[in-house]
Amino acid sequence: MRPHCWGIGLGRTGTTSFCEALKILGYEQVAHNPRFERLRDLQGGADNGVTIFYKYLDYKFPGSRFVLTLRPLEPWLKSMEYIAEREPVLSRDEDIKIQRRMALYETVSFDRGKFIAAYERHHADVRRYFADRPQDLLEMNLVDGDGWEVLCPFLNLPTPEAPFPHLHARQA
Repeated sequence: MRPHCWGIGLGRTGTTSFCEALKILGYEQVAHNPRFERLRDLQGGADNGVTIFYKYLDYKFPGSRFVLTLRPLEPWLKSMEYIAEREPVLSRDEDIKIQRRMALYETVSFDRGKFIAAYERHHADVRRYFADRPQDLLEMNLVDGDGWEVLCPFLNLPTPEAPFPHLHARQA
């Protein structure tokens, strides 16, 4: 039986690729950036809709595995600025988008200082939370090439024949 597996890296760290990798590994109920109400029905997921609830998921699903997807700070900031401009909050009625951005970044628009603080705060909090349980946390840098050779042993699953997915990659 596969353990629940949650990608708890910030957005723009390979979260879409991570979700696709879980599907290739045989996880059937996986969602990228799900709403809270969907989490109880999933076997895995990633992005902000998972990240802000990782402690809840740890309690709700004992034995879950958590993957902190990483990306170097400067390229991550550039990608976050791009997505904030591409998908701005246009109305105070965009509750889900506002709630997630405020919970993680303390702003709804790109603010370099706040995003750097959020990046450092989130990584430190995840590492602190799992400090006594290192077997439950894997850090992966999908952007720099981590793939099956890191993920499959962590999940105790065989390496698939398919190449590791790299979706939504864009040149800086």
